[in-house]
Amino acid sequence: MSCRLPLLFILLATPAIGSEAAEQLVLATYKLANPSSTATGLAVRHARTGGEERTYLLTARHVFDQMEGDRFQLIDREDRPDGTYGRRERSVPLRAGGEPLWKTHSQHDLALLRLPDELEVEALPFAALAKAEELKRIHTGDSVRLAVFPERSEANGAGFSILRGGTIASYPLVPHRLHAIFLVDTTAWKGDSGGPVMHAKLTAPGDGPLVIGFVRGMRNITDTEKESRFVERKIDYPLGVSEVLHAVFARELIEKTAEED
Repeated sequence: MSCRLPLLFILLATPAIGSEAAEQLVLATYKLANPSSTATGLAVRHARTGGEERTYLLTARHVFDQMEGDRFQLIDREDRPDGTYGRRERSVPLRAGGEPLWKTHSQHDLALLRLPDELEVEALPFAALAKAEELKRIHTGDSVRLAVFPERSEANGAGFSILRGGTIASYPLVPHRLHAIFLVDTTAWKGDSGGPVMHAKLTAPGDGPLVIGFVRGMRNITDTEKESRFVERKIDYPLGVSEVLHAVFARELIEKTAEED
């Protein structure tokens, strides 16, 4: 005799796909604050040959370029004895003697900053960044999650990022060198630049988040209106779509930087 399980039991027994992976992404994502530029960054740890591990901060190149001064604030969290989180601002060196400490990708809006060894933060493993061959598993219409600080807003008083959702909205996605930028059907705001984008279902080795890209900015269309014989005015209209750079280029930048250090 067959036995049918109640529908409610089936729903409760099925865990939400990617929920723990999403939490790991949020924990490794930070607000980068400076009077001239505030955006989002992802911490990634990478082990060099020989086992020495270093932690790097990934964000969009224009984020660091626009920052003034020699330091910025990384908005971190600290565990409290009562099990809650507390907001913690940590000063991070950005320039030394006026010279940038960050590295940039030669072709794309991507920057990498090695964090000081004494600055311990939550970070994702290098394996979380999608490889070129993994892009074959990713398709237009797939759901993704973005950890960002839209309009510089924090999710709560502890300073966590806001996890948003969208779908991949452009085709094709490969080859990545020809299609370095893909679109996600969700609005990008100031403060989102550098935010990591993870696949909603696929995971990295160890069931962690699979980071497939980094927010570069919003997609706009520009219209020119002629106000008079001598005056024209350009107006940008946001399309409600985010431009995302493939994470493969982040892998390249980390590997190149690790070799040079």
